[in-house]
Amino acid sequence: MAVRDWLQRIIGSGSDAKSGAASSLPVARPAKTSPGRDEVIAYAVNLSGLVIDQPEAIAFYQATFKDHPTRFVTYDDLRKQGDLLDKDALKALGLRANVKLSAQFIATLNESGCADPLSAASVIGGAISTALCTCRDLCNMEAAGIDLAKFHASNMAAGPCSAAAKLDGLSVPVADAPMLPFETCPHPDQCACRYQAWLSILED
Repeated sequence: MAVRDWLQRIIGSGSDAKSGAASSLPVARPAKTSPGRDEVIAYAVNLSGLVIDQPEAIAFYQATFKDHPTRFVTYDDLRKQGDLLDKDALKALGLRANVKLSAQFIATLNESGCADPLSAASVIGGAISTALCTCRDLCNMEAAGIDLAKFHASNMAAGPCSAAAKLDGLSVPVADAPMLPFETCPHPDQCACRYQAWLSILED
């Protein structure tokens, strides 16, 4: 299932955000509808723009990150997942002979990803990690009966994207909290945006 179709099916607008929240949220989940792990991973992979649009490519990342963040997967782990390329294959890609890169990972990349596979691993891995951690945090808040989450925009080198900057410091209903990284984020590998559990009494 294409991520865009998934988003259109289960994601609505954040129009019911409480006073003080942004009037139009980037992308929000309807109440009590949490995407599954595989859907979250597919969303992040497609957001990177570096992976071919094939089920087997998405399946590679879903298998690699099946236990993340409980068992953390670094971008080094990601690019070495599978059978490592030999020196000749690395040379053909314009890479040093001592680089560790798997054939399975390379097979998932589109032309842009193959142009710089090491950077691609960082971008894809970062986007997936942020999305999975966000989903975990929001699900934990829902389970704890927390209705509001305060949004904190990224403080990484690239800074927050425009959507994150508009939402920074505002509180939104947990059930309507947009998935991170935002769909319009230009640097998903550097997204350090997060949600903080918030009680309505603290708003007074």
